[in-house]
Amino acid sequence: MANINLSITVDENQYQHAQAVFAFLGTDVESALKKMIERAAYDEYPEYVHLHPNSETLKAMQECEDILSGKIPAKRYTNVHEMFAEILAEEDDE
Repeated sequence: MANINLSITVDENQYQHAQAVFAFLGTDVESALKKMIERAAYDEYPEYVHLHPNSETLKAMQECEDILSGKIPAKRYTNVHEMFAEILAEEDDE
């Protein structure tokens, strides 16, 4: 089997969004692209060709990036019990 190295040029913002998506899915951009190429070798029209984040997903991804970068302040919890206790207390107040 021959190994082929690829070089591609993409918009940095798009790459960062892709990194976030694939990290959420438990992989990285390079591994995902490799799997897509392998899949394309066996499928005439791979399913992932149709997958594009909608505007709501893109906004959520941007919000995540803004929280991680500190642009949007976010409440942090030391454990999940603390988080759910606050959420349930807020629901009781409504």
